[in-house]
Amino acid sequence: MEVTLLGPEGTYTHQAAKKYFGEFEPDFCSTIREVFESSTETKFVPVENSLGGGVSDTIDFLRKNGNNITAEVVLPINHALISESSLEDIETIVSHPQALAQSEEIISEHGWKKVETDSTAKAVENIGEGEAALASEIAAEINDKPVLDTAVQDTETNTTRFFVLNGEQEPQEKASLILEPGEDRPGLLHSMLSCFAGHQINLSNIQSRPTKEGLGHYFFYVEAEAADERLDKAVQCLETYGDTKLLGKYSEVE
Repeated sequence: MEVTLLGPEGTYTHQAAKKYFGEFEPDFCSTIREVFESSTETKFVPVENSLGGGVSDTIDFLRKNGNNITAEVVLPINHALISESSLEDIETIVSHPQALAQSEEIISEHGWKKVETDSTAKAVENIGEGEAALASEIAAEINDKPVLDTAVQDTETNTTRFFVLNGEQEPQEKASLILEPGEDRPGLLHSMLSCFAGHQINLSNIQSRPTKEGLGHYFFYVEAEAADERLDKAVQCLETYGDTKLLGKYSEVE
């Protein structure tokens, strides 16, 4: 099975995809735009990080494209310390800026010099004597590098969510939608949200994004904790206030 996703090989996106698909044929892209523009049917994209928030490019392209969300995958981001040198001989730590920032305690403890790279996977490829990388364990496995320690980041709450697009349909427990108000008037957003409240649907996520069609023009991305007839009735209600696009009904997959 071919799946298009962000690369290079050994990134956390790759690790999350392996968690869901098992064995698959990866088609690596360097940007989210390239993933969405790929001719491959099944795609795998990040949508939210617990520290950095929503992935705006993913949300914008979901609005524009006809992809169907079929599953959600959650991956705890655990940085491994990877090196061919012993811990005592390490002088430099190499990784993506976010991984370095998320692992300040161990870096400060050892007084390591920090060197930034484009991705955590790239950091592993060329580590030399006296250097260590912060990356996923799968990156260490791919590059045949030793793992000195695991989960060295400062906090255990660093988690990223991913969407499977156009995959096999999983059980449906929640849904994502795009809401585009038909006019700009006081209380319109309140009226649209009342469509959910009136059908006893909780919203777990709501974001406003610019339509890029002019200053002050926005659309709303929402995640609803329902995927049954209550949601269908809420969508009928929403359509009286503007354009509504159901991006998919899905569940989190362990």
